[in-house]
Amino acid sequence: MEASTRRQRHLRRALAMLGACMANTTAGTVYLFSTYGPGLSRQLHLTSTQSNIVAISANYGLLLSGPMFGWAADTLGPRILSAFAAVGSFTAFSALAYTYSGALPFPSWLILSLYMVIIGISCQAVNMSAITVTTRNFKQNRGTAVSLCLGFFGLSPFVLSHVNTIFFASGEKPDVFGFLRFLSFVGLVTSSLASLSLSVVGFGPSRYRRDIPDGFIAENSSEYNSSVVSDEQDDFAAADEERGLLPASDAAAAATIDAGANANANANAGSDAHPSYSAIIKANLGNGRGGAGAVASANTPSSSRSVAAATPATAATASSIANNIVDGVDYDTARNLGGMDYIRDPEAQLLALVLLLCAGIGVFYNNNVGTIVNAMYYSSTPDPDPSAAQRLINYHVSAVSLGSFLGRLSIGFISDTCKRLWRLPRSGILVVVAFGSVLSQVVVGTAENLHLLLVGSMLTGFSYGLMFGFVPSLVSIWFGTKHFGSNWGVTGILVGFCGQGLGAYFGYVYDSNLPDQDPTKCYRGSCYRDAFVLSSGVSLLGLLTAIVLARRRGDRRRENRRLWEEQEYNSALYVPFILAE
Repeated sequence: MEASTRRQRHLRRALAMLGACMANTTAGTVYLFSTYGPGLSRQLHLTSTQSNIVAISANYGLLLSGPMFGWAADTLGPRILSAFAAVGSFTAFSALAYTYSGALPFPSWLILSLYMVIIGISCQAVNMSAITVTTRNFKQNRGTAVSLCLGFFGLSPFVLSHVNTIFFASGEKPDVFGFLRFLSFVGLVTSSLASLSLSVVGFGPSRYRRDIPDGFIAENSSEYNSSVVSDEQDDFAAADEERGLLPASDAAAAATIDAGANANANANAGSDAHPSYSAIIKANLGNGRGGAGAVASANTPSSSRSVAAATPATAATASSIANNIVDGVDYDTARNLGGMDYIRDPEAQLLALVLLLCAGIGVFYNNNVGTIVNAMYYSSTPDPDPSAAQRLINYHVSAVSLGSFLGRLSIGFISDTCKRLWRLPRSGILVVVAFGSVLSQVVVGTAENLHLLLVGSMLTGFSYGLMFGFVPSLVSIWFGTKHFGSNWGVTGILVGFCGQGLGAYFGYVYDSNLPDQDPTKCYRGSCYRDAFVLSSGVSLLGLLTAIVLARRRGDRRRENRRLWEEQEYNSALYVPFILAE
């Protein structure tokens, strides 16, 4: 029966992962404006500034709705949000299509902005459902799982832009109406399937677990289970999937130690009622040396001494485990912060600022790459062809999307590997990711032909994917999964404002240099280059912020290690756990 239950949980977890990937296929449509935006702007006679506002409206809907849908994902569950996204995406893309064809009235370009806001809201609803389910279903390889889920967010525009090239841009004139109708059905089908398959199953089998000291949530408590395991899975027992902070081979010894600790705690009337770290962690990892003698040291709490000395076999096991894993302790780990505590936390604020500055330029470039390629192509081709221009735009959108997919997919594996093998701090990896954003803007800003611009598009997408794939993992690892949906929504809420500001400046520069909107006069990108001077400066500021955050995390990590080595457990702000977790 236990094996059958475990197989069912594995199957449901795999099905939920598949649903999360399908959900982000819908979410990725928010980045496709550059494929249909130029044709929509020509048909409806929009200026570059108006087109920018319409494009960024989708990002406003996506990012400003993050806290609301994060809360909804934490409380209502993923299926309701996915069903909402299916209806919203189908409705908004259909409205855009029929406005383009003239079947719906077009009183102002503001109505287009409204449709794009609905698209962004729908994409955020299904994306938040997918990423929240993934963070709660995976623990040992959470970074890799989240990266795979978010990878489809970046892969979706790559695939769909190629579909546009093959089926909707092969004639003399691009079929914008047909492509918009196709996108409406993509959102309807994938979000509907996601609503049927997404579910919170809980963490899978793990070699390690952390037991929580004073002020933290105990993993076996009702508060923890209610925050991680949904009502729909009450028939599954999570306890068999979560052993103590020990290798699986020492499970029996761990059970003996934990049982002794509980008995000793109940026997002492004045003892702390809150769950605490196991005797092995307090007595052996705390002093950084291990050994049986450390278990009975004068500084070790009495409960830990009595448990560790309960039997010779137990003491020997404690010594062996401490000697084997003491160097693998990670002092850079989660607190279950949420609400105003999360918002007021300086490290959460710095992390949000890094995302704002570095990811904001990705949003800006995604919305304007079509205009950039259009200007570069028409100014460098004697006899330009609209269909050829559309295909080039699709290629660049594909390059951005493919880079974003690779970045989102690889960053989880890279960070997990670097942390386990070389113990590189995640905050240091964040600095490298931020540097990639600076490099991408320098390449795009200096590109004078389409070939170099293609390299810049790939770099921009890759750095954007790295940032958006890494920060959600940092939020869950540094601040816990209990309030992850709300925390992640708050973290990304301001990215749209950075993208809007840069996009508005781009539109101002472009319209000032080309008042007649004639792209043939934009020689080697001269009509928009000043905008990338600003974006490069913004990304550089993001890099400096990442360095400040890395230094702060380093100081806190060293202080936390000192507290645990001196066994001042109640003063430690972070919960250490094994790097392999």
